[in-house]
Amino acid sequence: MWYKTGRGRKTENDKLLKNNIEFKGTLKSVKVSRNHCFAIISIDNVKSNVASFNPDLKDRYFPYSIKNGRAEIYTLLWEGIIKEIGSNVKLHSNQRKLIIEIDHKPYEFEIGITSESPDIKFIKENTTL
Repeated sequence: MWYKTGRGRKTENDKLLKNNIEFKGTLKSVKVSRNHCFAIISIDNVKSNVASFNPDLKDRYFPYSIKNGRAEIYTLLWEGIIKEIGSNVKLHSNQRKLIIEIDHKPYEFEIGITSESPDIKFIKENTTL
């Protein structure tokens, strides 16, 4: 039963992420939680196809937020992988892709909607948007 419920929610989440949101900017900071390397990636100088985007779905969070030329990305990220503040960052919601420049090479990460309570709490306590 849990498998079917989880599978249904994943399908719903995948549909929600196909919302044509795209943005790029420069890495400002990374704050990593203590819950399985969940992180908030802060982005400056954001160029986006939307002016703002609110991530809150009540019991879930989209993997990004956009406001006032800044953005945050909420995702799993291994601590220490990003070292270069000012690196290029791109996000393509339809493809569920986050691309971060690390050591002058593009690395792709998969994004997804967050539903873990500790991660949502981390977002609410540490967001700057």
